[in-house]
Amino acid sequence: MYAPESIELLTKSGINFKRHEEYGISVEAFGELLISSGLVLLEEVQWVSFHSGYDFGYLLKIVSCAPLPPTEAEFFELLRIWFPCIWDIKYLMKSCKSLKGGLQEVADDLNVPRIGPQHQAGSDSLLTAATFFKMRGKFFEDAIDSKYMGVLYGLNSSPSHSTQTHPREHNGAIHYHNPGTHSSTASPAPPLAAAASAAIAILNPSPRARERDPYGR
Repeated sequence: MYAPESIELLTKSGINFKRHEEYGISVEAFGELLISSGLVLLEEVQWVSFHSGYDFGYLLKIVSCAPLPPTEAEFFELLRIWFPCIWDIKYLMKSCKSLKGGLQEVADDLNVPRIGPQHQAGSDSLLTAATFFKMRGKFFEDAIDSKYMGVLYGLNSSPSHSTQTHPREHNGAIHYHNPGTHSSTASPAPPLAAAASAAIAILNPSPRARERDPYGR
């Protein structure tokens, strides 16, 4: 099952699906590489994304090698394990009154140039990162409060799940309550599987890590 319009858009953008099928790496092999890459399970790695609910849903399914959890609360518990530090530009835009629209519109407003063709993972990821840093400098004085961390724009949470170990609703998005901890009863995620996302990982001490040790030890 797929969306024909999306496939047509990607084909027009230069994606060669037949070549991917014949020569591309398998999902399972890529998942193994992702898990062993040092880009997951670590708070020192910060993921920068744009309206990334579907992106991280796919990534979770890949790295856990299992269907997504049946409930939203379980989804976010698992997400915190694999991707402890996430920034979603679409959510950050709520604090930037002059910004609106999609990634390309935001980048244009901030005078961030695109390198490469649109709707290609490499180009989109690079634009996402450049736009994030431009936003951080212009609207957040190069220091984004950790309250914005772990928020995925556009997802809603039932008030009954707003506990110390479950995310709470915040302006139409999910925000982790009491960041840095997770339920001791949460089942560990199975290993292996694969991924591809327009989100980009940046290796840098996260605000949580700095709060624990201001000297970076």
